[in-house]
Amino acid sequence: MASAGNRGGNDDNDKSTRGQMRWKLARSARMARCALRAATSAKLAASALALVFAAFLVGDDERQSDLLKLGAGYLFVARPLLSCVEVASRPAKDVGVTTRVVVLSFLASVVCTQLPKWLRTLAGCSAVYVFGLASRGMATPQSRPAKKRAPMENATTMAGDGGSNPLQRMWYRLGIRERALIGTISVVTSLLTENFIIWVVSATYQPGIDGKYEPLQDNGRIVMEALVTRIFHVDQARMAKRPLQNLRNLLNVQWALVAGLAASFVCLDLRLGGGGQRANHFLGLALHALATIASARLIRTISFVLTVLPSQVRNCYVHRFPPPPEEWGAWIMVGFLPQSRGGCNDLILSGHATITSTFACACTSAAADASFSTAVWTLVALDYAIETYQGLHYSVDMWLGCIVTCLLWQLTKPLEIGNEAEQAEIQAGQKATMEEPPPLNATIAAMYALPAAVVFVVLVAVPEAYVNYFIVGYAAWAGAIYARRGVTHFSQHLLMCLLCNALGAYL
Repeated sequence: MASAGNRGGNDDNDKSTRGQMRWKLARSARMARCALRAATSAKLAASALALVFAAFLVGDDERQSDLLKLGAGYLFVARPLLSCVEVASRPAKDVGVTTRVVVLSFLASVVCTQLPKWLRTLAGCSAVYVFGLASRGMATPQSRPAKKRAPMENATTMAGDGGSNPLQRMWYRLGIRERALIGTISVVTSLLTENFIIWVVSATYQPGIDGKYEPLQDNGRIVMEALVTRIFHVDQARMAKRPLQNLRNLLNVQWALVAGLAASFVCLDLRLGGGGQRANHFLGLALHALATIASARLIRTISFVLTVLPSQVRNCYVHRFPPPPEEWGAWIMVGFLPQSRGGCNDLILSGHATITSTFACACTSAAADASFSTAVWTLVALDYAIETYQGLHYSVDMWLGCIVTCLLWQLTKPLEIGNEAEQAEIQAGQKATMEEPPPLNATIAAMYALPAAVVFVVLVAVPEAYVNYFIVGYAAWAGAIYARRGVTHFSQHLLMCLLCNALGAYL
């Protein structure tokens, strides 16, 4: 009896100890959240801004540099990252699953940028592979033939389905997968066309070939160089290039945005909820982003073809292109080489700004959190400012690239939600059908692993000159499946691998 009593007493003590531990952990979590809220408060931001302005009134250059580093470092680096941590650490009742996953993915990418390239690429390709397998059995709106409508119904709904425009009527009859497929093909076509036109414009601008040109005056860069000399307390702005590039590599905002966008796709496809697109399918968000990128890249290509601006980099052509060949075949082959570092005269608009702005719009739209949106756009602005300082683009290129892309995002928003009938259908869930994929086995796993593994090999080991051939190959592979069987989940997986390949090569 005494032994049983001792065991009972020990159990009570263990329960009490575990209860105290849980209470201490909960209290520590509350204190950490309070500290994060204080560290990201508007009052502290205003104090940092006042510190920046006060620094310009200080006569001592070294003290001015310290104050500017403290104030600007908090506003443009520390506060955005702490805001992301604060959003991710909120209680479940205050933040949805989608928001938390997107924010955590964004932060995780910042950490993973410190890893070797092959390991980062492996993580990205593995994520595409796992996502492809995990989403095989999810309920997705399937393509279906248009239903016959009564004359009165046609009269009342034709305005929402495109009116008398046959192209719009045809568009609204397509399923969301067919639309996403068209969007992917449009982006690939626009990127390959732009890649060739970059070579054509650079090779036909004779002052650039001869090196006899003067860069335009860039007031934005002048201001950035003046700020950099004060912040880093250097005599010449070029002396701060290394620390700023190290900061840019540390944050790697563009890949953090890719991670946030990928997390948005996962959350929407797995119906995790809690974000800004609860009722939509991830292909709707993908179509929205693809349409924005395709439109922005088309505007960009037309812009730098219409008016050729001198490169902001001296002797750019000699370092990036061969002498213009005399044979047309050689011309075309050079134009098909990936211009991942950009050309010399493809300036307005910035291609980098169009891609990153689109990704920022997409992941902040899915997360639907004001603090996270502010943090993302602050980091994007910092990235653009450093790129302007480095002379990789004129400041007007970055400005117009961001503004035009954001406006295009709003303009193409109806593509994401579809017409009213389709939106109501997705929200109600009455017309969604469940795919019946074959059971997961070694064959299926290997089939999905093959395209992701090829992307890994291409990005890590294949010379850059051959990357475009693999992009075209993936598009042809998905197109062949579509021609034989329509839109399937595996063709969707191929398109995801295609985008991973293109982003890894060009971003």
